Amino acid sequence: MTEKIELHGHELEFQKNSGKAVIEIDLGEVSDECYLVDVFSVDGTDYVALISSESNEIYIFYYEDSFENDEIDLKVVDDEEELDEVFHLFTHYWDDESLDKLVDDYDNDIEHFADNEQVIEDNDTLDE
Repeated sequence: MTEKIELHGHELEFQKNSGKAVIEIDLGEVSDECYLVDVFSVDGTDYVALISSESNEIYIFYYEDSFENDEIDLKVVDDEEELDEVFHLFTHYWDDESLDKLVDDYDNDIEHFADNEQVIEDNDTLDE
């Protein structure tokens, strides 16, 4: 369920996504595995916030969803002032404590998934 708020003269809508996703982004010479934090809008423009699974760095991109092709298009926000303002607004809703809890949830889910995978593999070996 989305949450709409007004802040500093902007209309914001958070939690437009449902579920979790691990997304690898290409940063030129390196890539970074990130957790989906939120798809949100500021004054009608959609953004996506990702957090690095390694460094906890936050990335914000423009977000476009092509339902026809089942693709998500992330575009770099080139305007530094816009990026700073969007990040500032984002951090009013997603504080450090909320982000830490989200990362812990992802880490626990991944650990649980890996444990279940190991159990399945061990069972397959025993059946042979």
